[in-house]
Amino acid sequence: MQAFGAVLLNLDRDTVRRAHMESELARAGIGFTRQPGILGDAVPDDLRRYFFHPDGSPKTIMKRGEIGCYASHLRALTRIASGELGDAVLVMEDDLAFDDGFLETVAAAINAMPKGWDILRLSSPPRRAYVPLARLPGGRFLIRYSKIPNSAGAYLVTREGARKFIERGVRGLTFDDDLRRPWFHHLDTYGIVPPPARAGVLKSSIDAIETGRFDKGMSSRMERITRGDHFYMFKRLAYNIGNLGLGGWLFCVAVNLADMVVKPLRGRSIIHGAARLFPGVK
Repeated sequence: MQAFGAVLLNLDRDTVRRAHMESELARAGIGFTRQPGILGDAVPDDLRRYFFHPDGSPKTIMKRGEIGCYASHLRALTRIASGELGDAVLVMEDDLAFDDGFLETVAAAINAMPKGWDILRLSSPPRRAYVPLARLPGGRFLIRYSKIPNSAGAYLVTREGARKFIERGVRGLTFDDDLRRPWFHHLDTYGIVPPPARAGVLKSSIDAIETGRFDKGMSSRMERITRGDHFYMFKRLAYNIGNLGLGGWLFCVAVNLADMVVKPLRGRSIIHGAARLFPGVK
């Protein structure tokens, strides 16, 4: 039985992607509500404050497609924060594939997480060390990240987690980049390894939208992100130590450093093998 709501973000014109997702969701046994996606040059009035000044000039250097993607997620999160879609809701982009047993895996993760969790990420494998917390069906683990991966193709968010995320004002980074910096929003974030969903199985429709940024005279997005990381460096460190525990944080630092040396030599990462050596996983 599905223990959470689900919302699919899909542009009206993306009928092929919609058909793909309807097939995948039916196969996985997931009931859902479709929410029309938002185009970056047609952001609704109640969401414009996140991206535009009152005179219509942009507050961001994101591409139009990236603004539309972000606004689509904000619309869903606003609805979740209001309680309209339930206490915990699966938010999905329209380019996913689900592994067998998806609902069983997510239900087990929900039962394993402590009260007060905000987000469970479901579609992105970690590229840095992580701390396993509990075993899940199918050889999977509930985990804490040392560095949250990119891609927000599928994530489960609570009503309180959605409220925290929409509370902050201007959005300067893409949605993916913002969501992987939980210290911005004080989000209690977990993940599953291996992820039970895979994102990016279809060609991106954002890349097909206009590619120019609203303000080409501003510095590059990566420079903006780097400045943000430097500004929040201590908050990020405090967040990681607080969530991983001092022992878990030191473990991840050691594994990440070792991986930097070993990966080029072996041609593959050691982080997954190292995670299984972490003591105390249930």
